[in-house]
Amino acid sequence: MVESWTAIISKEIEDVEKTIIDTLHSDNEELDEMCRYVIEAGGKRVRPIICILSHLACGGTNIDRAISVGSAFEIVHTASLVHDDINDNGEVRRGRKTLHITHTLSKAIIAGDFMLVRGYRALGDVGEDVMNIIVKAASMMSESEFMQKDFEHDLLVTEDDYYKIINGKTAMLIYASAMSGAYLATSDAELLEIIGDYSHNVGLAFQVVDDVLDVIGKDVTGKRVGTDLMEGKPTLPIIYAMQDPTYGSEIKTLYEKDSISDEDVIKALELIKKTNSIDRCMEKATQLVVEAKKSLTNLPDSEYKDALCGLADYIVRRNR
Repeated sequence: MVESWTAIISKEIEDVEKTIIDTLHSDNEELDEMCRYVIEAGGKRVRPIICILSHLACGGTNIDRAISVGSAFEIVHTASLVHDDINDNGEVRRGRKTLHITHTLSKAIIAGDFMLVRGYRALGDVGEDVMNIIVKAASMMSESEFMQKDFEHDLLVTEDDYYKIINGKTAMLIYASAMSGAYLATSDAELLEIIGDYSHNVGLAFQVVDDVLDVIGKDVTGKRVGTDLMEGKPTLPIIYAMQDPTYGSEIKTLYEKDSISDEDVIKALELIKKTNSIDRCMEKATQLVVEAKKSLTNLPDSEYKDALCGLADYIVRRNR
């Protein structure tokens, strides 16, 4: 991630990349190559960045530990993407063919499991409070995936249902990353609450924007546009679009199809863009970012606090 606000931790970000590769090294040549293939495809590294910045913003000095923990969260997140691609039959991720396409389904499952084990092991002895957050995040990730499956192609899905899904699917792991970094720095309840409120809102905004990019994104998103619609995933752009008085009925008809053609996906995306859905979604994401930055008001001023604000702003202006 090349952004001006990350300049103050540029060395730490480089160390994250090295740490991830070292943590995932396997003596099995093919397994090692598979892990490198997924990791070297890139990613925004939001989880290690928010871990490191939260640690430093709270006065932390154990930067090596923050890098290790942040890298572990990125590994866990990446492993979950490997498994998501298998569940969704996804063919492209971050501009590359997915692991179960380049190799085999069974080997991709094993590689994802291997990455999860290495990721959780790298978290090490982080203390009971942090471990409780990690366990809760891991549990909520699984539960939200089940909930998302239950609402696929379901016309009755609501905005509240959507936020419950993305809270566990995305926001909780970002929250856990930030809180782990903060806990490594301080036990001050006020500071921890600040970081918790901030990171939760950033996590929600991140997923809302991700779902918007699935409708309006270009090739830079690294995956096929319209994937969520094709898979029947209940995203906020789709939920809002189905409420439209002019185009909502036709969008509902396309969304509830168990099998949707490429032509139908193109048509649905065009219809969604004709509604006010995208504007409403971006207003929601912007509001969440405003709330996130407001949470930092009582955090001591520092360049790391400024960088956390920069990260929040990046969430709503990114194009991938």
